[in-house]
Amino acid sequence: MSAEQGLSVILLEEALSNPVSFTASDGHAYYLADLMVPEPFGEMGAELLGGGEVYVQALATKSDRWGRKPAILLDRDRRDLSARLVEAGVAIVKPQLRAFNCLKLLIKLERDARKTTSGLWVVKNVIIDYKSIGYAQIGLYGIVEAKLVSVGQTRSRTYLNFGERWTEDLTGIIQRRKLADFSEFGHDLSMIEGRRVRLRGVVQLDDGPQIELKHPAQLELLD
Repeated sequence: MSAEQGLSVILLEEALSNPVSFTASDGHAYYLADLMVPEPFGEMGAELLGGGEVYVQALATKSDRWGRKPAILLDRDRRDLSARLVEAGVAIVKPQLRAFNCLKLLIKLERDARKTTSGLWVVKNVIIDYKSIGYAQIGLYGIVEAKLVSVGQTRSRTYLNFGERWTEDLTGIIQRRKLADFSEFGHDLSMIEGRRVRLRGVVQLDDGPQIELKHPAQLELLD
């Protein structure tokens, strides 16, 4: 495969082995947008998809502070490989840039892969209950399931409280400027108290564990 105008190429196995920073044929550094590929599964993903060269399509013109651009990988027919990676259980959805409808599809494919224990989903502790969050998870991207106890509101933030003591129990944080996105996505935050939900994001520690929800696809209703 040769690079086409506006697109560079890379070996699929090279991109999946280091999805947070890979250099394509144009010399630019990229990261795989909206997906996380756990370390042991990059090689499996390359094998499942046949390996070889793939196109790299940037989703932004500007680089981040580390000199990387977000990108997706395309096959020789210029089809996005993201769905196939998620469907095979090679990648976890990490909402960031894509349109809501696209992310809803990827979340559904991830859910289907989890039901069939495909790929990484054969490992039972990929999703954790918030009570089992320890220091080993702090600073890492994680998926947590828990029953929502209450929703709190201040002038600048909405708090999803998963216990009575915020210094010990998990809290989901949504900045006020993001609330319209959650509504547009279909989330009614006034109606989710008492429901079991799934959060995904970087687990931080500020007295108690927190996950900031910067994108509405980071929140799923389970019942």
